Amino acid sequence: MRGAWFCLLLFLPASAAAAGYADLGKLEREAVDDALALRALSIEPAPQGKIIGAVQVVNLDVFLARERVPLVWANIFHRTTREHHIRRESLLHAGDRYDQDLAEETTRNLQDPTLSNVVAVLPVKSATPGMVDLLIVTRDVWSLRFNQDYQAQQNSLLYYTASLSENNLFGWRKNLAAVFVMDQGKMYLGPNYIDPNILGTRLKLEGAFYWIWKRQPDEIAAGPREGTSSFFHLEYPLWALARRWGATADFSHFDGVYRQFNGTQLAPTSIGAALWEYRLRMMALAAAVTRSFPRPTLIQRISLGYELNLTRPSFLADFPYPCGAPERTKFAKDIFPLSERTADPFLRYELFTPRYRTYRDLNTFDFREDIRLGPTLSLKAGRSSTWWGADKDFSLLQASFDIAADWWGGFQSVGGSWEARVPGNEVTDQLIQGRATLATPVLARVFRVVAAGNLGFLYENTRKRYFVVGGDTGLRGYPVGEFVGRGAQFIGHVEARTMALKLAFLRLGGLLFFDAGDASDDAGSLTFYDDVGFGLRLLIPQLNTYALRADWAFPLRPAPGMPAGWPGRMSFGFRQVF
Repeated sequence: MRGAWFCLLLFLPASAAAAGYADLGKLEREAVDDALALRALSIEPAPQGKIIGAVQVVNLDVFLARERVPLVWANIFHRTTREHHIRRESLLHAGDRYDQDLAEETTRNLQDPTLSNVVAVLPVKSATPGMVDLLIVTRDVWSLRFNQDYQAQQNSLLYYTASLSENNLFGWRKNLAAVFVMDQGKMYLGPNYIDPNILGTRLKLEGAFYWIWKRQPDEIAAGPREGTSSFFHLEYPLWALARRWGATADFSHFDGVYRQFNGTQLAPTSIGAALWEYRLRMMALAAAVTRSFPRPTLIQRISLGYELNLTRPSFLADFPYPCGAPERTKFAKDIFPLSERTADPFLRYELFTPRYRTYRDLNTFDFREDIRLGPTLSLKAGRSSTWWGADKDFSLLQASFDIAADWWGGFQSVGGSWEARVPGNEVTDQLIQGRATLATPVLARVFRVVAAGNLGFLYENTRKRYFVVGGDTGLRGYPVGEFVGRGAQFIGHVEARTMALKLAFLRLGGLLFFDAGDASDDAGSLTFYDDVGFGLRLLIPQLNTYALRADWAFPLRPAPGMPAGWPGRMSFGFRQVF
């Protein structure tokens, strides 16, 4: 087994060489030049193994005069991250020997798209002969803000979220926000809080609570209040690859109405006049302790934990059929998810190679993206039993494997997963998924071709899970929820993405794309629905690390909710589609 694994590691290409000044992106290099000039420093060309004399931190303003942004005055309303909070995240400290791998890991730890758009960790010459200093350069994203994200098609707003927030409270890298979320059927409103270092410790807390109101289809006004939702996460993270112990505890609940949409209207069912909506109560509780076994070329982790999950669907008060009618029974049988309580201790095994490649033009415009290369394996087994509080006894099994490479300066990844339940001697609720991603190197210094695809199959689907394809799931030429199936689905994309064009302080890019996909009750009924189109991407580096998206797609095959060809479907949002 060890021999096979070693051969697999040899088969993979070596990751990029340790990053230095020459490997920085344009935005990073400009920030480092500013920091070097500000502190009168210079890069140390041979730092490896030298003792670190001091760790210097330079956190640049959001708006800089050299960029000719007419908002330099706004810096007085932004509290930049305090230096000791940046220094605390470093894995290298005064008195340590300089290690390039730890410098790279420090960079990855500091990367947070809600806090910083630039992070660079470099060795600089020390005033003490024979020693080296460490320079950490960051540049905050504007944090006191009215955040917004949305998805829209034609004249319909499918999804919208807004938050009045301080993403970097008092410069402490903490987030406090009042959040509003609206999807096609609901409106959420409530507070969010994220604290990555509780009282200066490594403990991390995330919490959110929402009140839920109904949203009428294709309208923005709120209807009656329907329920609540919450999420809380407490973690002692494995904050360095060399760490050996970690732990997590999670709680979440949802008490509201679930609605499935087809385009902008509630999806019809095959049961008379009944639409796809019902009340749903869910609760999940989980805790786990993880032991890591780090090695320079391989990291293995074993987790022992416990999960409790509750799902209870029920009819709405205005369900259109009288109690006891056959249609009511059929609706519960065909539409409701499985009503159950599961409770299982579990054991999870994870394995991966700590090898990374830095990209700056794969999904963003010049911002650093660190992607882990090599194989990743995850195995999980649990036993849900009435002894632990479950409704019934069965085993839960999960397995996932991916392998990623960076041949020829591009990116390639392929993987798959399987999960199932085993009540007695039968195997039910099998979910089998496959996925692949391919990105070419930058071609002619102008564009990159990126392709991705995934497929899934459900067998013995007692939990009545289903796949949905269309609109917000990536098939851009068709309405949201156009294709629904409880047996199989596939979806694929190909995009030719240009590199960023600099316009003053903005970054502008474009793309051509092709999508294909479908969902059905069985694999033999899948149909090849596809679309083509073009899009624009706009990045404002001082405000976001992800681009504003606008796409116009034209279906090539007609569907019940969409004719082929003109006028197509326009959609807007943030971030890449895949």
